[in-house]
Amino acid sequence: MISILLVDDEVQFLEITKMFLEKGRGIRVTTATSGDEALEILKSQKFDAIISDYAMPGMNGIEFMKRVKTLGDDTPFIIFTGKGREDVVIDALNFGADLYLEKSPDVRGQVSDVLVKVKNLVSSRSGDREERERCRQLHNLMERLSCATFWIKEGAHEAYVLAGDASSSFLPASLCQGRIVKSDILGLAHPEDREKIRNARSEAFRKARDYRIKYVMLREGGEERRVMERGFPALRPDGYFIEGYIIDLDSF
Repeated sequence: MISILLVDDEVQFLEITKMFLEKGRGIRVTTATSGDEALEILKSQKFDAIISDYAMPGMNGIEFMKRVKTLGDDTPFIIFTGKGREDVVIDALNFGADLYLEKSPDVRGQVSDVLVKVKNLVSSRSGDREERERCRQLHNLMERLSCATFWIKEGAHEAYVLAGDASSSFLPASLCQGRIVKSDILGLAHPEDREKIRNARSEAFRKARDYRIKYVMLREGGEERRVMERGFPALRPDGYFIEGYIIDLDSF
């Protein structure tokens, strides 16, 4: 069930809209007649979407939205505007509204439009949250593992590398920042192993198949670390790449 916080100073509009939205549609609507009342409700409840009228006495809809965003609440936000209020639309979008709708006297017809847009917004935002959570989990995992991911374009000399602190066991600290860095990681391998690495990557590009090789990485001071590299060919819009990872075998 989708939960909506609907904010408008027109009580009749609230009641009618709530009735149409909830009528067998899998929607639960909580109403508030002012931004202040809505903020109090948000202290104890979370919603899948917030819909607010712009023209309200005291705190208008954009001021209310700003307050919500200041609290770190990223709930999808829709602003109702009056007809011909392009200035309000621009402000609403600039300050973080996901959508705006012109308020219509035909409440029944507008409810159908609202319903479609809310469901699309909630679905999209849910996917964004899941993706951010997966990225957070991956980042935390990489911080703990002596492992780096990389991708390199066919014919390129340098690779894009993403590595966390734990990867400093076999990579220079300058690469282990938890951000993407462009680097000649081939040059970090033992000179005797570089040709083997080049051949494995070339073969992967030529035959479009993944590979697994073991070799030695050289650290500053000449320390040797045994690593394993796994690569997978991938066709992207901007070219042919190898995507892969390198694991420090001496850490396991």
